[in-house]
Amino acid sequence: MRILAIFAHPDDESYGPGGTLARYARAGHRVDLLTLTRGEAGSLGICKTLAPEEKAEMRRRELECAAETLGIQSITLLNYPDGQLNTISYQEGETVVAREIRRRVPDIIITFHDSGISGHPDHIAVARWCRNAVQRLDVNVRLFYFGLDARQAERIPNRPLFPIPHTDITHAIAVEDYLKIKIQAIHCHQSQLELWQRLQSAHGGYWQNAAIEYFMQVWPSRRTQALREDLDL
Repeated sequence: MRILAIFAHPDDESYGPGGTLARYARAGHRVDLLTLTRGEAGSLGICKTLAPEEKAEMRRRELECAAETLGIQSITLLNYPDGQLNTISYQEGETVVAREIRRRVPDIIITFHDSGISGHPDHIAVARWCRNAVQRLDVNVRLFYFGLDARQAERIPNRPLFPIPHTDITHAIAVEDYLKIKIQAIHCHQSQLELWQRLQSAHGGYWQNAAIEYFMQVWPSRRTQALREDLDL
């Protein structure tokens, strides 16, 4: 199975479905990554003191570290403006995503839920690009949105988050055995560890809150009351 993860920023792959990516990479599946921006608009931690180009270079190195840790085989890192993806035309965004799909020929695409989890406009834009691209391409691919369920979102304090509606969740992937790897990948993103500190304050602890990663199968559309526990089904 070939998985293509598509995200807006360096660190999205690790703070997002990092456990799932690590799980399938270690099971022998190929995992590739498309990241649309270099993260030059980052505003956490050390990023507050760095110029945009310095941030972009630092975050590129961090992404390479995280990808190696998770088992991602290749990275395509583009130079779209961080924080401004919603200003890019849908046609251009969809074309970029479609080009990468044709090049990689994935069986599965993973991106953030179309609420962006935090409502980040870059996340929302990329989700729409992915959905529109797979719908118009004549390829056999499944698209999954990654997100939080309502309980996970409620446990993280002082941060408004938008979970996947319960009735939309189609897959629940157990990643407890891969959380050490996910946390190692998160720590590759040294410039973003302020976010890690927030996540550790989750009620019940980070480990308990992150043991399952939730997905919504967007394409082909799938509605069922029974949650699946494996993306390769």
